[in-house]
Amino acid sequence: MLCAIVLLAACLRFSHIDQIEFLWDQAEISKWALRMARQGEIAWVGPRSSTGLYTFLGAPWLMAIPYALSPSPIVATGFIAALNLITVIGCYFLARRWFGRTAALVAALLFAVAPWAVIYSRKIWHVELFPPFTLLYAATGWLAFVRGRRWALPAHSLALAALIQIHFSALPFVVLTALWALIFRKRLDWRALLIGGLLAALTFTPYIVFDAQNDWWNVHHLAEIMQQPAATSADAVHATWIISTGLDLHWLTGSDRYPEFVAATPNVRWLFAVEGVLMIVGGGLALWRAVRQARAGLDDEMAAALMTTTWLTIPALFFTRYTVPPAPHYFTTTFPAQFILVGWLVARAGRLPGRAARIGQGLLAALVVSLAITQTHEITSLLRFVTTHDTRRGYGTPISYEIQAVQTAARLNQEISGAEVILLAEGDDPRMFEMPAVADVLLPDTSHRSVDTRSALILPSTPTVYWATWDMSPGETLLAAFTPEAVEARIPLREGDRSFRFYRWPGGTPSIPDLQPLPSPLLWANGARLIGYRVSGDLSPGGVLHWTLIWQPAHTPTENTFYHWFNHLLDGEGQLRGQRDGASVLPSYWRAGDTILNWFDVAIPPDAPPGDYTMRVGMYAYPSIRNVSVLDEEGAPAGEWAEVGLITVGER
Repeated sequence: MLCAIVLLAACLRFSHIDQIEFLWDQAEISKWALRMARQGEIAWVGPRSSTGLYTFLGAPWLMAIPYALSPSPIVATGFIAALNLITVIGCYFLARRWFGRTAALVAALLFAVAPWAVIYSRKIWHVELFPPFTLLYAATGWLAFVRGRRWALPAHSLALAALIQIHFSALPFVVLTALWALIFRKRLDWRALLIGGLLAALTFTPYIVFDAQNDWWNVHHLAEIMQQPAATSADAVHATWIISTGLDLHWLTGSDRYPEFVAATPNVRWLFAVEGVLMIVGGGLALWRAVRQARAGLDDEMAAALMTTTWLTIPALFFTRYTVPPAPHYFTTTFPAQFILVGWLVARAGRLPGRAARIGQGLLAALVVSLAITQTHEITSLLRFVTTHDTRRGYGTPISYEIQAVQTAARLNQEISGAEVILLAEGDDPRMFEMPAVADVLLPDTSHRSVDTRSALILPSTPTVYWATWDMSPGETLLAAFTPEAVEARIPLREGDRSFRFYRWPGGTPSIPDLQPLPSPLLWANGARLIGYRVSGDLSPGGVLHWTLIWQPAHTPTENTFYHWFNHLLDGEGQLRGQRDGASVLPSYWRAGDTILNWFDVAIPPDAPPGDYTMRVGMYAYPSIRNVSVLDEEGAPAGEWAEVGLITVGER
């Protein structure tokens, strides 16, 4: 039976693993791990979290293991799936040691098919690394606090440190360890606990050193977060309920496609709620019996049941009051406590007197089997749905499409002897935007960069392949005017409503229609060289002026900053009548020989008088808002802007 359960768990976790979603979080963790595994760069901290704080080093260090074997994110995801599969096996042996074979089989079966447990074992993410270490934490805690094993206290402390190193959402386990130490204080060796605490603290030395070298940035930012108004709600309790029962899968389908998914599958999800009820009953029974035994002292079984209950509930209670809202994935730390509690409840039913024991346990066993069947069908149907339907508000584009796109771009590049791949994406900075980050992982050996196709276009002097990763945009429309799409290379995405598209650019200096060249190019101190502009749009009061700057980088800036253009529309009297600022192109992507187009929509006020206008153009560093000097022919600063263009605003 155990072999069958493990096989089922493996099928759910490894089936079609090439269809995983690979978003910004997965790419960012992968980049940190790849730098360790492939370049020997030791990480002292991890990537920044959604709060802005740097995470601890657990995730990049662990993910460096699979990336040392292969640069493929699919192999790395398989590593996480394997860890979670091992946890299913560990769940069986821990529950068997605590409560017997029946409880162990029930717990392992429910854990194997739990929808959110499966989902959170098929992605590269901090929280998906929790389960094996959480199980180790619980096992060493029981040996240390209940069985009095002195060696287990340092092991438990190190397991606690490992959990926190993986993600901040494990911080409630500090409270949990303190609670266990208080409950079982008479069995505790405080010297061993002190040694364990010191060893655990030492593991955070790299993080502290890093923060000290960076003016205690994390400490200051944490203080700012803690000063924010706190809120109290039951969101954490609800998230624990959801992640335990497998409900609310609309997070994966997207709220717009969830009714379609429900209509296509048997609606027996009330059984999932029954599992939650069994979990609550098991926890309530454990607390009630623990209170009754408190004076006489807890036996091993009740001690384990109490530990399992507190393991499940303390994270939810901890996050009941918060300054940063708790996300549902924070509660993967509770796996597999909820399933062990249900297993214990089924095992307890077998101890009822007379025929009631057989009947009660038989009914519960039948319910568990029915639940396992329905949840297996639910999760397999869900994975099939999100990999075949365009769930853009939920599950991201499966990585198989992106890998196919990378292979296509490489082939097209080879055909034209291209030098690089340029992504037309929603944003250009891989530290902030998804597709540029994904490309950094999938194109490690290919020169590539990204351009925010909503506001810019780069035309290099060398042959280049463009990979359009977003919906049709002004930048791609403009590119299609210079070179046609390689239609034969188009890759339709799920349901064919969207696609990846490709363009071949032969290189050279483009012939830009309606270009108004400057009499003499303008050079800024950062190397930007403005050669001309384009004017279009509604040039009347109340209209919108479409203003395009055409410029060339003299070199690639070395400073780690952003540069924005500012465009001030001035009337004949020099009065400001309209303004539009916007980012240029990520400076690390500037290349000598490029021709770059940046466009801006400048609203003309309804009361603007007709006549001849000019545009005051300049650049500034962002976010410092420090203007960049314009240079004269001798290379000396000659001001902070230049007035260019002759723009005639007519009558409405």
